[in-house]
Amino acid sequence: MLKRTLCLALCACLLLSSAALAAPAEEGLRTSEACIQFIKSFEGFSPTVHGDTTGWAIGYGTQCGEFDYPLGVSEAEADALMRGDLARMESVLDSYLLSMGLELEQHEYDALISFTYNLGIGWLGSDYQIYNMLTSGHGGYSDDAVVNIFARYCHIGTEISEGLLQRRLAEAKLFLYGDYRFGGTPGYEYSYSLTEDGDYRLLEPTGELTEPVFSDVSYDTWYYKYVAPLAYTGAVEGRGAGIFDPDGSVTNGEALKLILLAAGYGEQAPTDYRWASGYLALAVDYAIVSPDDITELDYPVNRSLVAQMACRALGLSPTGSSPFADIDDPYATALYENGVLEGTIAGNHRVFRPYDRLTRAELSAIIWRLCNL
Repeated sequence: MLKRTLCLALCACLLLSSAALAAPAEEGLRTSEACIQFIKSFEGFSPTVHGDTTGWAIGYGTQCGEFDYPLGVSEAEADALMRGDLARMESVLDSYLLSMGLELEQHEYDALISFTYNLGIGWLGSDYQIYNMLTSGHGGYSDDAVVNIFARYCHIGTEISEGLLQRRLAEAKLFLYGDYRFGGTPGYEYSYSLTEDGDYRLLEPTGELTEPVFSDVSYDTWYYKYVAPLAYTGAVEGRGAGIFDPDGSVTNGEALKLILLAAGYGEQAPTDYRWASGYLALAVDYAIVSPDDITELDYPVNRSLVAQMACRALGLSPTGSSPFADIDDPYATALYENGVLEGTIAGNHRVFRPYDRLTRAELSAIIWRLCNL
């Protein structure tokens, strides 16, 4: 089990837009739940203190003293210790990002958090190529260059670790594409070589894509970075045989369930023969919807109702006037102000199209952004 060497130390718009939403640096991103699962998949879990390459650790790689935790820890206790470590790392990383004037997307931030959790905060300095890549503008680097900058940090002592090399590759793909171990991204293989300037590279592209969870969700689509983390954590499922159906319609029941889960309400058992009836009953009890808002759980949901459900479930309210030319809706305005949706630009106007159907890709984007507000 490989541990870090220093210890602290969901809508793209309700529209078919691929525009990135980067949270302002002063607000600060936080490690997503998908990233926490991503890190755990590499760290593994140990209920007792054990020796690693830098000392003693427990749980999901939390460093400690040899005689700490004599009774061991449960997975829940280890999770809490891990989140404490992450909070301290977030604080340090946020300060550096602010000083650099950098605004990252969630998946880029998550990749750096995983990298930091494994290696510590020592990389935040000009002696490290990954730091220099960020300060000079990572958008100017090719994907191959970014992969190999991450891959440099795969040694234990002077020896290349296969486990660390694979982790660095996964972090690079997360940084570049939002690939939370979902697949469908460019493949790389170990091929140590020197470049013309005397530097070295460890990974060479294979020219093929890795096998994706869903064959119809390609990494170069705008919705990949939303579907991938939700599928990785099990929040969304396909429609059989490795198909996600991104352009398929979303039902009232599907939208209601995902919004309530994103708001932290938890799983609900059916109250009658309809699979989503428990979610509807809960939503009515909490005034998220009225009894007349949803009469058929299996009918397609419209955007206006999604905006209402999301805002009421999370307690969001607008602070300004509507940015949309086709509707003055406080719920749509609140989601716009919170970066959950942008609307569609039609001519010289921004429109919401409140009664249009919602696609599965669009709902995935909404849910991912709601989860990371």
